[in-house]
Amino acid sequence: MVASMFELPRVGEARDKESLHQNGSSLLSASEVSERLRSVPTFAIVDPKGAPFMVVGYDAKVTGYFFTDYDEAKRILDTALKSADKAIAEAKKDPDQSSAELVNPWIKARISSVPLDFAVALSTKSKRGAYFQVAPSEKNIEAALELTGKDDLAEGKVPLFYMEDFKLDQTRQTPLYFSRKQLEDAYLKQSPGQQLPDTKVTELFSVILEMVKPGGTDEELQTLVFVPPTDSKRRAKECEKLGGTEAPFLLGERIVVL
Repeated sequence: MVASMFELPRVGEARDKESLHQNGSSLLSASEVSERLRSVPTFAIVDPKGAPFMVVGYDAKVTGYFFTDYDEAKRILDTALKSADKAIAEAKKDPDQSSAELVNPWIKARISSVPLDFAVALSTKSKRGAYFQVAPSEKNIEAALELTGKDDLAEGKVPLFYMEDFKLDQTRQTPLYFSRKQLEDAYLKQSPGQQLPDTKVTELFSVILEMVKPGGTDEELQTLVFVPPTDSKRRAKECEKLGGTEAPFLLGERIVVL
């Protein structure tokens, strides 16, 4: 298990320092928001010991990713493996290249799972030379862009989908989903035969900021709940089982790849 290192006020400081200097207490405590985030698994690509793979981007930033969807993590890992194999095959055509140096760095990578509060904490505490991001799946980015009419999603943003006045029957909580389809399926299951209301989009870090903002007055924030993507909890248990006694994520260690 990964111990929680979440300090929610830092999320606000990282996103909007000025707004957190307002007077008044927040509607939810840091521990309350942390607990709500912790119920959502995220997925990281790590080595057998738990050291995260971090990628050098076009801007030379070294970034590690926490995927909100297991299938997206698997897709990225499969793509990295194939790309590295292709690069190695090309390099072997060079007679001056030593074969001993041509090892696919992703070959022993595995997918591990850590809770969303841990991922959010690292994302908002990123320091120069080591950055972390919570990464939505491509299909959910496309769904958000379709709904908002925008051409692109800013780096580090995570769309959340909701419907106005839709609450979970048993708890009366207001659900926020990482998947548009999951939201719409949940609505139709709860209200069979009803016409789907408009699906709307908000953003994970913006919601967290509102939750912890001093002087907040929107009491509906107290009813919000983050709904894990379908199958995420089962996948998280599989990752834990496959990882055995090794850590799911090692802080202070990393594997940097191009």
